[in-house]
Order: sequence, then C-alpha cells, then structure tokens
Amino acid sequence: MKLSTNMGNIMCRYDFAESIDRMKAAGFEAMDYSLMDMVDDNCPYNQDDYRALAESERAISDAKGIPVTQTHAPFTFSAAQWDDPVYYNEVLFPRMVRCLEISGILGAKVCVVHPIHHTTYRGHEEEIFERNMAYYRSLIPYAEKYGVKIGVENMFQRDPLRKYIVADVCSSVSEFIRYIDTLNSPWITACLDVGHVALPFSETTAADVIRALGHDRLGALHIHDNDYTRDQHNLPYMGKLDWPEIAKALGEIDYKGDFTYEVNGLFIFDRDEGFLPIGLKFMADVGHHIVDMVEAARPAK
Repeated sequence: MKLSTNMGNIMCRYDFAESIDRMKAAGFEAMDYSLMDMVDDNCPYNQDDYRALAESERAISDAKGIPVTQTHAPFTFSAAQWDDPVYYNEVLFPRMVRCLEISGILGAKVCVVHPIHHTTYRGHEEEIFERNMAYYRSLIPYAEKYGVKIGVENMFQRDPLRKYIVADVCSSVSEFIRYIDTLNSPWITACLDVGHVALPFSETTAADVIRALGHDRLGALHIHDNDYTRDQHNLPYMGKLDWPEIAKALGEIDYKGDFTYEVNGLFIFDRDEGFLPIGLKFMADVGHHIVDMVEAARPAK
C-alpha cells in the first residue's frame, strides 16, 4: 500500500516538479492529482495542448519515482450548469471525459468522480439514483478506453435553510453498496471518504463502512479527520476518528488501494518556508504509522 497525498496545497507554493521532490523527501510514495480547476475555462487542461501537458507531467513523475495513482475530477459546476442540457452536453460532460483521459495519461488507477448531488436529496433519492446511474454508465466506456477506474464517493449536503450538515448521495452504507452493485462494472469502485462518515447525520463508523463495502467494492480512500461535527479535513489524530480501528478494518478486508490523504494541511502550508519539510515529514510519519497498522491486520497468507 502506497502512502499518497493530495497535491493541491503544495502546488500552491511550488511547481509540479519541486512539489514532488518535497513530497518524496518527506516520505510520500504517490500522489493524488487534482483536476478540479477544470471547471474554469482558462484551466491549462481545458486548452488544446492538454495531452502534451499531461504527458510532460507524467514524464516528471516517472523520472522522480512518485506516481500519480489517483485523481479528482472537477465537481464545483453550478446547479444551473448541471441542469442546462446544452452546457452539460457541450461543456460539462466532455470535460469529465477529458478528465478521464488525462487521468489515464498521468497513470492514475482511480479518478474520483462525485455523484450528481446539487439538488435536495431527502425525498428525491430515487430520481437522483436513476440520474446517477445514467451519468456513471455514460462515463464507463471512457473509463475503459483510458484504463482508469471511476471512484464513486460518499457525499453530504448542508441544509440551505438551517445551515447544518445533512445526508446526501451514498452517505448511507446501504445506498453506497447499491450504487456500486447496480453499476456492476470493473471500471467502477468505491472511494470512501472516511471523514464524511463521521459527520452528524451518520449512524455508523468508518470502520463499519469499510467492512460493509469489503475487499471487492472498496478501491480508493480519502483520508482525513474531524470532530464529528464539521468537514474539517484534518490530519489523522488531529480529530476524533478511531484510527487504530479504521486501520484494523482496512487490514481485515485486505484493502489493496492506496492510503490517500485529502487533508487541508493549513497547519503546514500557511507557515514559514523552514517549517514546511518538518510539517510534511510529520504528515508522512503519521500516514506510515497507520499504514503499518493496516499491514499488521491483514489476513495471514
């Protein structure tokens, strides 16, 4: 299992090559490359030379021995953009297809693609389910073409009136399993966001969801911590999640994906330059500690 982290924070300070150097020096072994900026028309990956850019970044990561193993597709399109058939067909969906192509060029095993979830969830579960089945099924041929799995993530919403966190698509383990099993494709996998499981609507734990998804469904992770009330994206052990139990569950199901951080890292990246290698090494050391617990919990061969 490789220890990986999201690249967004460090790439706000350094270019791609130097970001990899600093991650490697700290002890990270892989990276999660964000393609979220593709919502912006001016994003370099929305230009005509996107293949050359992806190939150049792949060459850099290969040379440095730190592979891109996971990517994250853009998701902050507006509700109006999702619901406008012209924008969806001419802009949004083609960008999602391009995202899968770029992910394949970069060498990613999984591209995390949020379900469509910009509308009110409660009371609309079935229509959202059907819309997402059509959405993911339309992407599967491209996932196969470019050799990258689509990671379906468990989500949450904020009640627009009361301003608190409520359930959303795949936030219940039964619905998460239903999505994966109904799609029933080798190009679909579950990306469990362990922090989302710990939000106020949840009636279970991350470890229980890991065990319920099991070896065959769970293929990717978003690892971060919180205080059970907010989506904080803290480093493990800076919140209240039970990391020994999470590690034990991952080992028990013989999880084969990467251990991929999705932490905000502000306690590191908002600090002075001299602190950065110290903070990055601390992040990596915490991750390796948990990975060691996962390995210790795997079934005996």
